[in-house]
Amino acid sequence: PKLAARAAPGDTVFIFARDPDGSRMPLAAIKLTVGELPKTFSLNDSMAMAPTATISAAKRIVIEARISKSGQATAQTGDLAGLSAPVAPGARDVRVLIDRVLP
Repeated sequence: PKLAARAAPGDTVFIFARDPDGSRMPLAAIKLTVGELPKTFSLNDSMAMAPTATISAAKRIVIEARISKSGQATAQTGDLAGLSAPVAPGARDVRVLIDRVLP
């Protein structure tokens, strides 16, 4: 709630999965707006950022949500973000709380 005032309904939200033990490159991602939150979503291999890096091939993943004022996919100072605990691919009901400001 303290950070909610920093986000406008039209701000871009990126939700993505990545391997916590691998590259920082997302395995899969979706893009929406703050006005669509909270949002039930699904990330799967059909959303892969690279054909050789898929969610199903990872042993575990983390889900990150980031609000970008600029609309850019690259994280920037002042973006708002949240991260899940590591979960198994295919996990359900994973919640991500956007609770920090990127330095």
